[in-house]
Amino acid sequence: MDNFDFEIENLRFFYPGEKVPALDQISFGIKPGEFVLITGRSGSGKTTLLRSLKPSLSFEGEYSGKRKLFGKEISALTAEDEAQKIGFVLQNPDFQAVTHTVRSELAFGLENLGYEPPIIRMRTAEAAAYFGLEDIFDTPLSSLSGGKLQLVCLASIIALHPKAILLDEPISQLDPMTCDSFIGALKRLSLENSITVIISEHRLEKVLPFADRIMVMEDGKLTYDARPCDLTQKVLEKNDFLRFAVPSSARIIGRLGMNPGSALTVRDAGRLLDASFRKEPEFRRIEHRKRSDGNSPAAVEMKNICFSYDESKRVLNGFNLKIGQNRFFALMGANAAGKTTALRLMSGIYRLNAGKIELFGRNIKKYSDKELYRGTVVLLSQKVHMLFAGNTVEEDLRRVLDGEELPQEEKEKLFSQTVEFFDLEKLLSRHPYDISQGEMQKAAFCMALLRRPKLLLLDEPTKGMDALFKRELGEKIRNLVKNGMTVVAVSHDNEFCAEYCDECAFICDGICSQPLPVGDFFSGNFFYSTEANKISRHIFENAVTEAEVLALCQKNQHCR
Repeated sequence: MDNFDFEIENLRFFYPGEKVPALDQISFGIKPGEFVLITGRSGSGKTTLLRSLKPSLSFEGEYSGKRKLFGKEISALTAEDEAQKIGFVLQNPDFQAVTHTVRSELAFGLENLGYEPPIIRMRTAEAAAYFGLEDIFDTPLSSLSGGKLQLVCLASIIALHPKAILLDEPISQLDPMTCDSFIGALKRLSLENSITVIISEHRLEKVLPFADRIMVMEDGKLTYDARPCDLTQKVLEKNDFLRFAVPSSARIIGRLGMNPGSALTVRDAGRLLDASFRKEPEFRRIEHRKRSDGNSPAAVEMKNICFSYDESKRVLNGFNLKIGQNRFFALMGANAAGKTTALRLMSGIYRLNAGKIELFGRNIKKYSDKELYRGTVVLLSQKVHMLFAGNTVEEDLRRVLDGEELPQEEKEKLFSQTVEFFDLEKLLSRHPYDISQGEMQKAAFCMALLRRPKLLLLDEPTKGMDALFKRELGEKIRNLVKNGMTVVAVSHDNEFCAEYCDECAFICDGICSQPLPVGDFFSGNFFYSTEANKISRHIFENAVTEAEVLALCQKNQHCR
């Protein structure tokens, strides 16, 4: 008989007062040391399922079916057993961190379980070394970037020596380099320490190559459960979500008539592509179309900006940036590089130490608060949960309109159009904290647009969003730009930015690089590039999107 860490049979779950189950007849077993990826559309039940595997975090409601954890019925698992054996990394690390410094956070769980000080010191030191946190051991958690805080949360769990780790979209706030290190650390924990890893995630390109299994949720049901290498083009054609969610390397190879399950990494996809184009291709280069004319007036101009939170170090130092109107512009860079700081300076939330900022040709200091925040600029923070205070999503959306100087008829029209634009009708009666992170992100977008800004600032706009809604969001932003809005995003999502942005720039050491058209930006980078570019750069030039690689493949196949 198989030995399972988690054994689930015919699991059903209803939220209080709901007639439709959030989880419906789910069955599976997960063996010790397995690395399991759970994915699916926002609101499909991923987080609900993940939390049902840790009793103290399970949602209130009606459960039925069998849940066995480490061979015991869930009711027989003691609170101490659960705390030590099952670690959980939440979507939002701000909800998880409970102490003041990195050192105290790593020690918190051990102290609560009654470990002796020498053991606590040893385990916290080991966890800090494993995750490279020694240099920030006594740093306040409040000063850490979202990505670094996520690493601290994981390290605090590892210090407990758990048998299993559950992670709910843990890499949504991580830059590409930190993300690779984070996922690599999880895989080592699974392989070298036989720790069971169950991770819910939308960014499949980062996780799928490491997973032993992929499980897909849809409307509360488990619709697919197999090894990643078993993904075929036939499977992708039948499943809309998987077709767009799998890494672009797999999609490209599948479209070329080969097995997508054999191309889950850049290395493997590159080899298959190389084998198909051994001779020098006749058409090797994509000429990128310019998505803007380059001569439009500036929406944002930042000149010689200096800014620091304290006297220890300047976050921005001689920072210069000019963004034209009617563009979708992306700021990229590592965690804690100063991207969010630059965004907040553009919004007027932070005050300059030195330099000058102009919005639409006017010094930001000349705007009154009413002028600035009603119709000129809106900043949508990555911490969107802080926007919600009502009992329903509709209540929070209507609260935004209370301050708008519009006739009631116009308010109702704006409300209806914006809700329809984001397809939020089904969420209006829900409590904001009972919906998924991706759904909350959609509702927050709606709140931002109700303020009718000329300049929309977005901090990690695709965080928590599934692949299908990312596509919808990209098209919606392109439509907003087409109709006169300027959109500036801070993002770690290379694939999204390459597909939909007009220009990108990179922040490092408090200085901004020269903005470049998106094609030039990603084809010129080595690490901060797209999967399509990485698998094809040794064959083709300049191709940065899936469509561009496929177009060059098609041209060269026709020429043979």
